Amino acid sequence: MPRPSQRDRIVDAFVDHVVTDGPETVTLEAVAVRAGVSKGGLLYHFGSREALLGGLLDRVRELTDADIAVARERAAAGTETLAHYYLRTSADDPASDSAFFRAMVAVLKLAGTEEAAAAAARASMTAWHDVLTSEIGDELVADVVAALGDGIYLRAIAQQGPTAITRDWDATLAVLLPAATRPAP
Repeated sequence: MPRPSQRDRIVDAFVDHVVTDGPETVTLEAVAVRAGVSKGGLLYHFGSREALLGGLLDRVRELTDADIAVARERAAAGTETLAHYYLRTSADDPASDSAFFRAMVAVLKLAGTEEAAAAAARASMTAWHDVLTSEIGDELVADVVAALGDGIYLRAIAQQGPTAITRDWDATLAVLLPAATRPAP
């Protein structure tokens, strides 16, 4: 696996700092130290805190697009439906501490004070809602699936163990999706 670029290491350090220490403690100096670069090295890639935030938001867009692409590949291969993938990864990503999960936690922490972060979070949720709606064919049912996935995500963050919802994804989807809107496996 190739070594991350200095730019990626800086964004990783920013994400780690926000997730671990909170957005209110972020300074360019603290991120540079965490990334193992000089402040000048950080400023070469990101000339300001706003530019660093922009780097994180670009990453969230890229990770959202990549996640949706994987879900579509799995659906096209008949491995699982988009709805199944969305619910399953809502539990799996926090448990595995995936890059997408960490980036979204950082964005959600920043969303309270940074409108651009709130907009990026909404854009990611909207992209998934649109994908689910296209598969399910019913906007309300897709919204219920998306909201359930969001709740599963929060439960996974809180490290809640398996529940009736998460033990059998097919059974959960059978309850949620009437036969007329249920995608083929």
